[in-house]
Amino acid sequence: MTNEFELRPVGPFSWAAAIDVLHHWAPVRRFLHGDGEVRLTFPLDGDFQPVAVALREHDGGLRGRVAGTTRIGAVARQVARMFSLDHDGSDFARVGERDPALAPIVRTLAGLRPVCFSSPYEAAAWAVLSQRISMEQAAALEERLLEAHGATVTLDGAQVRCFPPPDRLRRIASFPGLTAEKIVRLHAVADAARDGLLDADRLRALGDDRAPEALRTIRGIGPFWAAGIYLRAGGIVDVFPHEPRALAALGRLHGLGGQPDAATVARLTDAYRPFRMWVCFLLRVAAARELLPAEVSGQREATAPRPRRRAARAR
Repeated sequence: MTNEFELRPVGPFSWAAAIDVLHHWAPVRRFLHGDGEVRLTFPLDGDFQPVAVALREHDGGLRGRVAGTTRIGAVARQVARMFSLDHDGSDFARVGERDPALAPIVRTLAGLRPVCFSSPYEAAAWAVLSQRISMEQAAALEERLLEAHGATVTLDGAQVRCFPPPDRLRRIASFPGLTAEKIVRLHAVADAARDGLLDADRLRALGDDRAPEALRTIRGIGPFWAAGIYLRAGGIVDVFPHEPRALAALGRLHGLGGQPDAATVARLTDAYRPFRMWVCFLLRVAAARELLPAEVSGQREATAPRPRRRAARAR
């Protein structure tokens, strides 16, 4: 039985753009390896078996080599969700035709699809780890946690660390940098995962209202992260989240001088259906790269997007 799989995007997709996001988004930066290859590790959907994947571009798509499981199809589906390759993106560029303000962003970031957490389980754990500290501090804390408690998988002759599966995470009683409350919250995340609450398919089935509501029952998961886990780990395509940075980016795009109200958001984003979350991701990236139009006295300056700067940027 082969341990390889291939993913063929339907519609435009840029692997280089996805790798650039990996470079600058702290929760997934550890997946970078070198020479255009990404080395993913994650507990597998369903049984939480620790797996590793060596992933690289191949003939316009992606090819992955898998270690740690024989469930190659399940690995392929999880990787596809992570890079938003589980949806047809053929018509995505047309949202720029329906909104002239967005068109330059769509052209500049052509082929970029949302890069997601590897699973709702890891997203929920990151939500706890990153509370009240910077993303850089959270990334360093996660790296130490993986070194001490992560599962080991051998990939291409080298040992790599995978985030602790729920049973292993549940056994952690204390850890430097984690408060007692964060330990309790991580245990709650582990319990939720074992109970099936953090299953991506289940969350998608619950839908845009019930899924975040269910996630809020996990200790330490508030409204912001309940929406974030659902959207950026469930691989949701057509929701525009009402969170500050997304709203600020939308307001800046349209020269509104601030965050638009709910009615304005609904009106502006109606043109982005059925890709509202994908557009939100583009706007977040564009804001971080300073690609959005400049603001002059509360109004939009009619200039082309500025070239990106190489400084580190949050996603």
